[in-house]
Amino acid sequence: MGLFVNILILAVIFGFAGYQIYRAVKRSKQGKCAACDYDCEAKKMLNQSKKRAM
Repeated sequence: MGLFVNILILAVIFGFAGYQIYRAVKRSKQGKCAACDYDCEAKKMLNQSKKRAM
């Protein structure tokens, strides 16, 4: 029983990791980085430079 639980936990962990990798690859093909959902410093600086250029 304990072996089954361990295998199940490992399957969930590897499944979730695979899903995250799939999402990152899918976004990178669209030209977006993985951090596009977050409001990081690099994104703020990019937005400021775009506003200044206009």
